[in-house]
Amino acid sequence: MLSELQRVAQGLVDSLNEIPRVIAALDTRARICRDHAAIVMQLSGGSATMAAQQLDAAARACEGAAHYLSLAPPKAHGWAQQMVDGIRTAGPTGDGAARRPDAPGGSMPPADRRPDDDQAEPEGGKLGKAAGSGDEASPEDEPSTLGTSDEEAWRLFGKLPVRDESKPVRQKTRGIWRDDDGTEQPLISGQLASEGEGDDPYYQQVKAFMRQRRIGRQDGEPMVASHVESKFAMFMRERGLTRATIAVNKLPCTGDLSCDDLLPQFLPAGGTLTVFGPAGFKKTYRGLDENGHLR
Repeated sequence: MLSELQRVAQGLVDSLNEIPRVIAALDTRARICRDHAAIVMQLSGGSATMAAQQLDAAARACEGAAHYLSLAPPKAHGWAQQMVDGIRTAGPTGDGAARRPDAPGGSMPPADRRPDDDQAEPEGGKLGKAAGSGDEASPEDEPSTLGTSDEEAWRLFGKLPVRDESKPVRQKTRGIWRDDDGTEQPLISGQLASEGEGDDPYYQQVKAFMRQRRIGRQDGEPMVASHVESKFAMFMRERGLTRATIAVNKLPCTGDLSCDDLLPQFLPAGGTLTVFGPAGFKKTYRGLDENGHLR
């Protein structure tokens, strides 16, 4: 028979399980609002500007609500489920037999992954300038990094701007990395240095690395080289970092020659990079050696 605490925990689990469905419904509602705004403007010949703006505001509100729902800590689900399963039920003497909470599980497949983010954009990143990288997933129950807990990583993610996908202009991907001194370093995608003069050195390093390893076409500008994750992987190589965690406001791109595909090659051999992103995304990438093997 369930205790009162277990009943409360079951209610929390049920609520958390509904979040993906609610997010999808909010995204659908936002799309409908924008479609209706376009119809209103078209049928009114542009005279119903106020109505169209209100519909657009409703769409933004839906997207904002979906974003904040996605911030619900994934670990909460594991804790609540353990309560329901009776893992921390008290014995006759009041002692609790507690098991270590499971780490948050894998990533959800949201719709905002980027295939060629920032290829046409002029600005670059600073690592305070760099950008990040990662690929093959390592076990999810590993700690994210020596100095960044999951709770801290989600806190950093919450400080990032929410991308407005309704804008016709492609937006920069933003990220944050907290260094060993506790300083929060901004990350940004792009090809140019943050000062606006010349290419971002980490963008150049990604391109040089791909040429050296003969990854992809050798006669073009690889889109993946401008991405936050790829540039951050080069930063890790340069600084001798073997473990890091970053938060980004757009999911790593997937497919052939994507961040998700190439990060294991970009990262230092044996190094790990954990990426936190929208909709509860968390994935740890582990660097391969030159022979393509894990150390």
